[in-house]
Amino acid sequence: MERVVELQKAIWGRDDRDLVPRGLLIAIQNEGGLVAGAFDGEDLVGFVFGFPTRDPALHHSHMLGVLEAYRGTEAALLLKRFQRDWCLARGVRKVVWTFDPLRGVNANFNLRKLGATARTYLVDHYGPMGGINAGAPSDRFLAEWDLLEVFPRFYDPPRPPNVEGLPQVNRVEDEVPLEADLSFEAPRLLVQIPEDFGRLLKEAQALALRWRQESRRIFPHYFQKGYRAVDFLRHPNRYVLAKD
Repeated sequence: MERVVELQKAIWGRDDRDLVPRGLLIAIQNEGGLVAGAFDGEDLVGFVFGFPTRDPALHHSHMLGVLEAYRGTEAALLLKRFQRDWCLARGVRKVVWTFDPLRGVNANFNLRKLGATARTYLVDHYGPMGGINAGAPSDRFLAEWDLLEVFPRFYDPPRPPNVEGLPQVNRVEDEVPLEADLSFEAPRLLVQIPEDFGRLLKEAQALALRWRQESRRIFPHYFQKGYRAVDFLRHPNRYVLAKD
């Protein structure tokens, strides 16, 4: 548990106010939560942490992280496989977690690789944060992961969706988001996000905040109309929204 606390600092640059401390990790695991690690030999290189909810069939996955040197490996995917099996063995059928909707790497992992979806936008959900999240409100998507539907993606990921001809609700020029046209309605829509939101937070904070404000206009609007984020494309980074 002490090593998990150290990983939180190394992965996200968290200060003490954002850390889940050792004692709380132990207590939550004792009461039915999950703290699991990914190891390279004896070295802990990643972890996943989650806990039960008021619904016995629903698990909240609060943190998943791997050291930078192990990003691009299967470490994160193996942790999610373990979490899925662990949950199913205990009668859990659905896992939820939050992630920043403007971070393309996370969106690609959650929607494309894992098969999660999102239909809830949480404004400044955690309040001011430090580390890699400093400088912008902590807006989040709530990912929903149906464990009985996603298993094939672990071994046979689907091809990228055919998005030819799909309308895109926003335009981007030189990394600047132009005001979106929220009048678009179709069975499926595209929404573009920055190529590297983390870099913008470090180098162009005003531009990062502009992206945050635009995301607050676009996603809640379409979620309220019955859309959900169901897939993701890279380069440029775009969400696929589909209407239920």
